[in-house]
Amino acid sequence: MKTIVRLIRATIDDSVRPGSSTESGVLYSASPANAANRRMWQRLTLTGLFAVALLAGACTVDPRPDNPGGDQQAEQQVEAGVPQEYRAKALAHARDRQIDACGLHDPAAAEKATGDKGDELVPGSGGLHECDLRLHKGEFNSTWRFNVEAGALFDASSRKSAAPENLGGLDIFVTEHDTSCEIAKPIDDDYAVVIVANAPSGKDKPAKAPCQVLREYVTALAPTWKELPKRGSGRTTPEFTLTRLDPCSAAATAMDMFAEPFLETSNPVTCTARSMKPAPPQQRPKGVGRDEVTVTWVMDDDPSKLVRAGDDSAREVTIDGRKAVLNKGSNGCTTYIVWDPDVSVVADNRNPEDETLTQQIRVTTATCDNAEQIAQKIVAKVAGK
Repeated sequence: MKTIVRLIRATIDDSVRPGSSTESGVLYSASPANAANRRMWQRLTLTGLFAVALLAGACTVDPRPDNPGGDQQAEQQVEAGVPQEYRAKALAHARDRQIDACGLHDPAAAEKATGDKGDELVPGSGGLHECDLRLHKGEFNSTWRFNVEAGALFDASSRKSAAPENLGGLDIFVTEHDTSCEIAKPIDDDYAVVIVANAPSGKDKPAKAPCQVLREYVTALAPTWKELPKRGSGRTTPEFTLTRLDPCSAAATAMDMFAEPFLETSNPVTCTARSMKPAPPQQRPKGVGRDEVTVTWVMDDDPSKLVRAGDDSAREVTIDGRKAVLNKGSNGCTTYIVWDPDVSVVADNRNPEDETLTQQIRVTTATCDNAEQIAQKIVAKVAGK
């Protein structure tokens, strides 16, 4: 019998926080399926890891999926607009986009290493290739936070400043800091899975050094990291569907804006369209960003919160039936497009009714003048229209 564990967002009832135990595998998780049942709590009885999830999406994790590779194609394709000098990077990013970043964590192992309680597991703010695990010690205590990035740049120059070690059969590199520690597990010569442990500070400074804790945690993660879990493999559900798609295929819809255009990836879920001959920075008017279009797959909170009465810097529009907000900043324009409102994650366990994260397409452009038209083309491409 498989052990089913939910692994998207820890949403823990105050009745089991703090001072409660997860050793029995029993916690309470909450998630708004809709406005009518936002306060519904579900009791989950599990073994091994602690329970985290949203009810509507039936989010689950199987620690031992039957199909480690999922249904992803072994051969990754590179968008035609990516020039030869960037194709190897794009191929590596396509490969690493299929790594299940949240599946790289084990909340129960983090609890054992730190002595604190698991609280939140959520995709990182940088994109869907990242995942944060936050722990909880008390309402007014700082605590541990672990961030994983799948497909982080970790080339020869990075390795020179790190110490090679072996943990649980994994060849890794350790970089020590005063209040944090970084461990990298190479995927190839240039990229790695990188995990960073940030320790509590001030009066909550722990007895254990950050690297002692992180070494213990990564040693426990070693069986999972030896065969990096893939999206669609069954380790976490529901799948974040945007990660099935190449962000460069979306960014390619903006290439006709530029002279001598090309595409370049900057991480597994981000791609930029720009010109080989961009305007010099000093020639850009104030408030105008770089002459490029960048597309990123993210989880973010409701972009409508950016729209305020009497402030024209943000406005809400509808694109192909989807909510979108154009936000004018000091260095360009950012458009947030809610791609899948049905898969949501509680953003703050202490205020679960107020904030949820949804799967979004984030588009940055030089100005908001044509941002809506650019967003329309990107949505049409992602939707397969």
